[in-house]
Amino acid sequence: MYKQLFFLWKRQLLSCNPHYRRPSKDGLSLTGFTFIELLFIVIIIAVLVAVSFPNLRKSFNSIELNSFSREISAVINYLEQRSIVDLTMIHLNIDNEKKEYYAVKAESSERFKTYRIPEGIRIETEGNDEIIFYPDGSIDKVTIRLINSDNQEVILTTKGVYGGVKVQNQE
Repeated sequence: MYKQLFFLWKRQLLSCNPHYRRPSKDGLSLTGFTFIELLFIVIIIAVLVAVSFPNLRKSFNSIELNSFSREISAVINYLEQRSIVDLTMIHLNIDNEKKEYYAVKAESSERFKTYRIPEGIRIETEGNDEIIFYPDGSIDKVTIRLINSDNQEVILTTKGVYGGVKVQNQE
């Protein structure tokens, strides 16, 4: 009788213990999470994603803007070198309506390079939407503003007689 009471008492104590695993019929212990515990974890993850999503989108837009500024800077440097090698004037035209910019040699109206402007980025230039690269290595002095949908901007300034481009990040 005492053995049975002791066994029941021990079983009651173990069932209150959170680390106690109830044995199944085949002798193995049952482990796992309840539906409520799993639901609670899913809700926590959903809240964390909802809170961090706007920051991720803003970071992605910033990365895309910086990447595009490096791309257009490389294009300007390439066209400067190409005009020197080919001993010809090259025009870089910016078309915001078609979301593209393209290079044309002065002696022909045929495009030899066309580039796409990423969605959500617009280009503003001070003055003309055309930059001319001369055979002596000089470039028209132009300031180009790249602005994304979060109104972050990068300013590119061509160096004129010295050629090349200067990149400035604006917050």
